[in-house]
Amino acid sequence: MTGPEPRGVVDGAFRVLRALPETGRERQVARLSELTGLPRPTVHRLLGQLRESAAVEWVNGQWSLSPSLLGLAQRVEPLAGLRAAAATVIGRLREQTGAAVSLVVPSEGAFVALEMVPGRDPLPIDARSGAHMPASTAAAMVLDPAAATAERRRPFGAAIDDEDVFPGLTCYAVPVGLPGGRRASLQVATAARRPADRLAAPVHRAAVALERRLAPR
Repeated sequence: MTGPEPRGVVDGAFRVLRALPETGRERQVARLSELTGLPRPTVHRLLGQLRESAAVEWVNGQWSLSPSLLGLAQRVEPLAGLRAAAATVIGRLREQTGAAVSLVVPSEGAFVALEMVPGRDPLPIDARSGAHMPASTAAAMVLDPAAATAERRRPFGAAIDDEDVFPGLTCYAVPVGLPGGRRASLQVATAARRPADRLAAPVHRAAVALERRLAPR
């Protein structure tokens, strides 16, 4: 597998950081080379530089991301107070519905779960904060309405995913207006036996509650 040429050391380093959790334990450097499209000597060099910067660790014969990155990730804040406000609203919605709940924001042409709380049911998704969301999921279509097909649109800017992305998974997402004209989407995900669109009412109420928490005083 090959990828586009890296734009520089920083680009290559981020490729390695993003790919490292997907390598498994065996043949990590070879696997990183395949995933990133970078030559093995470049991967070796970048791993050494990342280790010096405390971004990765070599422990028990295996490369892994450093726990020090957790502190950096927790400081990601597209809007002051957004994560704290979202955590409260998301936690309450999770308690009410039992669904996996996420707040998704656009990021350089992609869609990222800024906050995510797993639900009661096991689901075929990466249920963690920082997970990238497919462009065809309901949350992404809320943020990019032009990409939403008519059958997946719902009133008030909402969108659904009825096993369109993963078998056995349904999602319902609504827009959240942020100060400064920015937008996020609030999404619930459930097993197909319990369709997510049945939770539309509490999801819309949660989105309104979040907007009120963030409104300028």
